[in-house]
Amino acid sequence: MKQMPFYLIMLVLSLIYSCENKKQSVSIDNLIVGKWKIVEYGSGYVNALDTLGFYKNGKADCPPETGEFTYRLIKPDSLIIYNKGFGEQHYKILKLSNDSLIKQLRRQRIYADSIDELVSGEIEKYIRVTNE
Repeated sequence: MKQMPFYLIMLVLSLIYSCENKKQSVSIDNLIVGKWKIVEYGSGYVNALDTLGFYKNGKADCPPETGEFTYRLIKPDSLIIYNKGFGEQHYKILKLSNDSLIKQLRRQRIYADSIDELVSGEIEKYIRVTNE
């Protein structure tokens, strides 16, 4: 009987933790939506055309690259960008806030060449241009 309060407390804490995780993942999904402009690249070279656009419907724009892009967030710190029919890139999200996105390439897959390799890519830093 004395253990009942302990189990009740654990149940309440579990529910609170579960709700907090759901709120966090929803906000991260919404946080990435918008247009991002690259401002810093590990090697120092920055192409002014390098922008990323993420949309609520899962579509993405990755100029100057061409193709049909989509994206998916996995956990709060992983991002996959798919280029339909060509390949995919897996990124570690080092920081994501209202005005800043910092990511690093960790894995690359090229379908036609059957390439699937782990990489330690350069760190890319972006600033938000728009929220749409």
